[in-house]
Amino acid sequence: MLLGATVFLASCFVSQPRTGWNVNSRLGLVFAVVDEGRLNIDSYHDQPPTETYDKAFFEGHHYSDKIIGQSLIAVPVYAVIRGVSNLFDVEPDFQLTQYLLTRVTVSIPAALAAVLMALLFVRLGARPRRAILTTSGVFFGSMLFGFSTVFIPYLPGVASCLGALLVLRGPPLTSRRAALFGGLSGLALLFDLTFNITVAVLGVLFLVELRKLPRERWLRVAGAACGAAAVPLTIFLAYSVYIFGSPTIPYSYLKVEYFREGMSQGVMGVTAPKLHAVWFLTVHAFRGILFWSPWLLAAIVCCVRTLRRRDDPLRLVAIASLVTLLAYLLFNAGYYQWWAGSTMGPRLMIPMFAIVPLGLAVACRPDAPRWLWRSLMGTLAVSVALSLPISMVDPQTGGGNSEEVLINARVGTRLVVPQLNVLSDFYGLRWADLKQPVGIPVTLSLLLCLLVVVGGTTWAFRTADA
Repeated sequence: MLLGATVFLASCFVSQPRTGWNVNSRLGLVFAVVDEGRLNIDSYHDQPPTETYDKAFFEGHHYSDKIIGQSLIAVPVYAVIRGVSNLFDVEPDFQLTQYLLTRVTVSIPAALAAVLMALLFVRLGARPRRAILTTSGVFFGSMLFGFSTVFIPYLPGVASCLGALLVLRGPPLTSRRAALFGGLSGLALLFDLTFNITVAVLGVLFLVELRKLPRERWLRVAGAACGAAAVPLTIFLAYSVYIFGSPTIPYSYLKVEYFREGMSQGVMGVTAPKLHAVWFLTVHAFRGILFWSPWLLAAIVCCVRTLRRRDDPLRLVAIASLVTLLAYLLFNAGYYQWWAGSTMGPRLMIPMFAIVPLGLAVACRPDAPRWLWRSLMGTLAVSVALSLPISMVDPQTGGGNSEEVLINARVGTRLVVPQLNVLSDFYGLRWADLKQPVGIPVTLSLLLCLLVVVGGTTWAFRTADA
């Protein structure tokens, strides 16, 4: 609970005033539902501060092109904000509104995800204190913390998947527990379709657990899981049918021709993986997941070590971790817009963090070699030093390269890496120049965030059992 509070409070001291197309598309739907009682975003798509090109166009109206989970859970929160504003006869401030919506619908699920991940580490045999340090390092040493401060649904989806995993790691499956697993898995997809790989891996793990049950219970338990999973997806299908007249996704009607043509390639814009994309998504500083989160190298070592021991109870977890990592790398490398716009890293791979970090559990067990634990701590420390400053300043870091350069990039292409400029200013203590101040001064904001991260993690570590 202390670790979850640390993640939440740290996010509260970080404000991201630059929303961007992705966020504005989701906010526009929230505002349209509450303020106008309709699903189109005609009043918001081309008006500051909610202008966006992430939109669909159908029969004369503009709609958000995003899956609706994030907007759906934000509607009641904004309804309260609007109700209070009307009570005092004032118009809600946009920056304050998006800040509050983000804290409630993203930062709180992020805190829950941290709690669930630490619990999973413990259930996988980790020492509690090691589980605390590892979970903290994973969150603050990756894109997880950065996107817990932005109105984008990755963290709610990660929390849903971790909750589903915790159900599987509990007592034997009952119909009720299976329904909870299915509902959480379906909810992850309602937040974002990029969770499809994670949910597929969860499905395989569910089948493994299902085989442990008597045959006469298989059908009932599996039916409960599938029925519950269908509920969130039915909500989205009803939304699509109501707008477009058929069970489709908004990407089919994208307003921008470049996006529409890109999404029509292969399966929702994903074709064969591109070699240069693999290079830039792994070790290159531009989008390299291994560059910015080198603890993943420790995770790979842990998983390979586990696979070599056939009697290790974490073998299935290691397989799931490696398969998920590879699948998301290939998926992202095959996407037509592999760089994923303005972002601190390969954000399309964020859903993998619901499974991949669990491969680190082998290094957190009491019987882990000292060198393995120390290697993990070293890579986590480097990851936090690299990723946390970017997360605090702006996880939606500008690309720094033109679309033409990125489309035609090859392995040898020299790409601009704007994240390195952020690190240079951060460690050069030029904090006042890092971002636009909103609310408290930037320097104070960053100091308070750092204080919470260090102090909260230390407190949680000392409170936990050894």
